[in-house]
Amino acid sequence: MADLAERVARVRLLLETLNDPYPTPRGALEPDSGPAPSRYVPCDGCSGRGERRVAGGWVLCLACDGRGEKRRERGEPPWDAYIGLPLADAAELPREPTPPRIVADQEESFGWERLRRTYDRHGSYRALRAQLDWLSLDDPVKYRLVRTVLVEHEPRELDAAMRTQLDLGVLVIARRMRSVRVPPWLIERTAADTQRATIEELARDGMRAGEIAKRLGITKEAAKRKLKRIGVSSTHRRNPPTGDARRTGLVAATPRE
Repeated sequence: MADLAERVARVRLLLETLNDPYPTPRGALEPDSGPAPSRYVPCDGCSGRGERRVAGGWVLCLACDGRGEKRRERGEPPWDAYIGLPLADAAELPREPTPPRIVADQEESFGWERLRRTYDRHGSYRALRAQLDWLSLDDPVKYRLVRTVLVEHEPRELDAAMRTQLDLGVLVIARRMRSVRVPPWLIERTAADTQRATIEELARDGMRAGEIAKRLGITKEAAKRKLKRIGVSSTHRRNPPTGDARRTGLVAATPRE
């Protein structure tokens, strides 16, 4: 059971970093090209929201699988998805003059491909993509939730049922993968974030740097450096509980002999 939980946590981390190597999408490269019809148009069933309101809350729109758009069919008016307007209205908008075109260096343009090969070499991303393709055919609802929430990091408000479907989607992928390898730098980064939160919590509970170091198995100097980095004093002390004589001042300090 613990092994399965570890596999699920690793698969979730792979899903969250699946798109890390890819460059950030940009808009149109040449403004003088003008509006162009897109292959997709807003979904009529959910008005482009990806969700439909029903009695008791919101559900994922099955007409568009939660995308908010669907492939344009014959007879439907053309739509410019980049501008978000019908093509006829988009063509009437004013356009800026064409700026001088700058050709990027080829080494810089395709650096993301080298980064993706590095991710694939150290992690099970190829197997993960294959399992995502399988899930899109076997269970489109789970696939859309996993893709939207974990891979593309789109903000979505999930109810209990949708969160259960999301967790089940990750679980199915984890059970189907033979092995789950995570790049070591992602494991180190996750461990560092967890340790940073733990050190901060222990310091706010009133533990000194030496006590924190003994608890986490690190040196006292390392604990001091981390405390200084996160801006928490190691001498911070939690107030005595309510009713304690030290808080009310009823007990005088014991004189030293």
